[in-house]
Amino acid sequence: MFQVGVRNRLRAGHFLRGDFGEESQPHEHEYLVEWNCSTMALDENGFSVDIALMEELLAAAVGSIRGTLLNDLEFFRERQASVENMARFMHRRLFDGLEGRGYPVSTILHSEIKIWESETAWASYLFP
Repeated sequence: MFQVGVRNRLRAGHFLRGDFGEESQPHEHEYLVEWNCSTMALDENGFSVDIALMEELLAAAVGSIRGTLLNDLEFFRERQASVENMARFMHRRLFDGLEGRGYPVSTILHSEIKIWESETAWASYLFP
């Protein structure tokens, strides 16, 4: 099995709905977003997944929400703006980007988005 990954940073705000103390007030994090993909084989270029394409798509995805209040995004209107849901949101954006480029996403066995909201705390979304 082959695995490749990229990462990027963004600063964005959020707040948690409910009684979560300070976390229930709007605040920001400097997030580190990691995207890893696994395949069983290499393509005709000798790539698992094209890292340059992954970097481009991740830069576009984080750029689209950089500086925003996550709670204002449609995706989070009915969901908690947790780091877990943020990982799921990013995964959908990235796979939409791959599909939009005609990339054969069926060749990807696993895809993981891991988002660090601090030096010691992270959550991830693993597909499938």
